[in-house]
Amino acid sequence: MKRIPFLILIVFLISDVSGQTNIMDRPEILDKVDLCLYDIYGFHFTEARQVQSEINELVPEHPVSYFLQALLIYWQNFPLLPGDPEVENFEKSIDMTIALSKPMIESNEFYTEGVFFDMHARAYRSMFWADNGKSAKVLPDLDNMYRNTIKGIDLKESFADFYFSSGLYNYYVDAYVEAHPVYKPVASLFRKGNRAEGLKELEIAIDRSRYIKYEAILFMSLIQLNYDRDLGKAEDYAASLYNFFPDNIYFLGQYLIILLHNKNYMVASVLSNKLKQSGFDFDRMIFSMTSGFIQENQQHNTTEARRYYQETIDLADRFGPIADLYASIAYAGLSRIANQKGQLKEAKKYSRISRQLSSYEFIRDFE
Repeated sequence: MKRIPFLILIVFLISDVSGQTNIMDRPEILDKVDLCLYDIYGFHFTEARQVQSEINELVPEHPVSYFLQALLIYWQNFPLLPGDPEVENFEKSIDMTIALSKPMIESNEFYTEGVFFDMHARAYRSMFWADNGKSAKVLPDLDNMYRNTIKGIDLKESFADFYFSSGLYNYYVDAYVEAHPVYKPVASLFRKGNRAEGLKELEIAIDRSRYIKYEAILFMSLIQLNYDRDLGKAEDYAASLYNFFPDNIYFLGQYLIILLHNKNYMVASVLSNKLKQSGFDFDRMIFSMTSGFIQENQQHNTTEARRYYQETIDLADRFGPIADLYASIAYAGLSRIANQKGQLKEAKKYSRISRQLSSYEFIRDFE
């Protein structure tokens, strides 16, 4: 669920079409927002910062430029960790987005626009803290995000991009409770979801939205991977996202994980080789995870596989919870190797650690 707050819905700013300063009435700004987002996701940060600066000059009192600034800080420093000096600027940008959204919420003309900027700024901040294992820091924003998400569900017919947040809510309220029945009493306190309807709404968001197409693709991939357990569909969505943004290390990492568990080793090897000479430890961690998996399952070289898996674990430890998925995959690999060698106690230990780091069943079910 940690990636659910990854709602980079900057474009909900166009949801209210009345008012003289509405960005929907200014296509030159919409085009710049579109370009800035594309550059941010594509890791073209010099270009993105130039466009963000131009947007700020055109609408200095609008939350759009500050939200884009927060995205820039987050992705340029990915993975952004709690102790990093840029966290302060990230938080300030989020706070400014929320502050500038407040008068819009209080205005009839710009109510919808303000609601969504406020909601998604909080959501992005929540994603950052949740991914870094700081769940307590998410709590202050949850009530606001829930209330505004429910409001958005009722507005989706007026603007196609609303189908994204509506689809996520409808799907996850059903799917998460189905996977974790213990939460059923709690879920009864919230608006009822509909898993099938949620998938349909996400497909509509992919087909019809202008600005949140990429987030919709990402979440469809994650849903197929972690809940519907259709790795073929998950790979299709992840491939589409990778083709849009081949330099985005998060998107590449997700794609490689799916390729490996689909036993598509040739493509995974080719794509991961671009990370081999990288000077960044996060890139190296993904390369080591991929190499270990290939050595174990294609080359059947358990010695090399164990070496790469251990390197993955050592590197993941430097990044904390945001790298737990990669460490979980490495521990699952070590468990399989130990089991093959009859080291049952070690196999059980590694399997337990893998499960503690990630609850995704496709990792442990791999054969």
